[in-house]
Amino acid sequence: MSENDVESDTGITADTPEGNTAHTIRVLVIDDDPDDFYLVNDMLSRSRWKAFEVSHCDGLESAGQALQQSEVDIVLLDLGLGSLQGLRTLESFIGLGYQVPVVVFTGVNDESLGEQAIKMGAEDYLPKNEASSALLSRAITYAIERHALVEQLERRANEDALTGLANRHALFKQTEVLINNLERNGLPLAVALLDLDDFKGVNDRWGHNAGDEVIVNFARRLKDNLRSSDMVARIGGDEFVWVLTNYKSTHSLQEVLEKKLNALVQPLELEEHPNAPKDLIKVSLGVAEWQPGLGLKELLIRADKAMYRSKKSSDRSIEIC
Repeated sequence: MSENDVESDTGITADTPEGNTAHTIRVLVIDDDPDDFYLVNDMLSRSRWKAFEVSHCDGLESAGQALQQSEVDIVLLDLGLGSLQGLRTLESFIGLGYQVPVVVFTGVNDESLGEQAIKMGAEDYLPKNEASSALLSRAITYAIERHALVEQLERRANEDALTGLANRHALFKQTEVLINNLERNGLPLAVALLDLDDFKGVNDRWGHNAGDEVIVNFARRLKDNLRSSDMVARIGGDEFVWVLTNYKSTHSLQEVLEKKLNALVQPLELEEHPNAPKDLIKVSLGVAEWQPGLGLKELLIRADKAMYRSKKSSDRSIEIC
């Protein structure tokens, strides 16, 4: 096989081992030594139990491009990439923001370095001079499984069980990051607090299954109308928070919310109670725009006051403060 058969212009190979391709593991090797890439490719091609598709990049810039263009199951990362050496290499890769498991695969045999790499977020540390076909295959497989388990646990910790939306913990964590970025780049952010009116009446008249159905359908509508730059969370029984960014002015924010609100309150037919009224989703909404020095807690207090002003107004207009 020629070099051109192994590596394309983007750094992605087309070398797929024979076997059950339904379970092919896609491996990206980030290493500036092509001989080490060929070594990995050879080891994994001899695996008896797993099929691997191995691709190669010689630096983090090309690796970032490859990860944008193709799905990868795991990264094998060498810690010596040109001017990047040691744990700075791992730190720089993690800083790219790709949620992919990483095995540090390096020529340095240092247990202390390996422990530090694991603490920084690597799934495993494997010196090249200790690697074999079986050991490398096993390290990759276990790293993928560990990463999937951790992701599952994190989802459970950050996800509302009924709706699948972010929960209060995730909302505060992610919004804190957004606000920190705002303080550097000056972009706008608004927090909308949404409350389902007369939700207790739905539970009392039609039962808690009907109430859950209303909550789930409302959450689905929120997700369907979410812009890519926004996030939404459920923080209580019938309370939701919508964090909006990337808008031009308060007026344009109001227009976005009015348009989305109309989609949220469309008629809903309950599965177990088809004769029930269809106007079960009624929403009060209050909005607070971020200002320097405000955190999410302060924004929610402001949005809550705006929401109650909206409830009391005759036209139930959206209140923005």
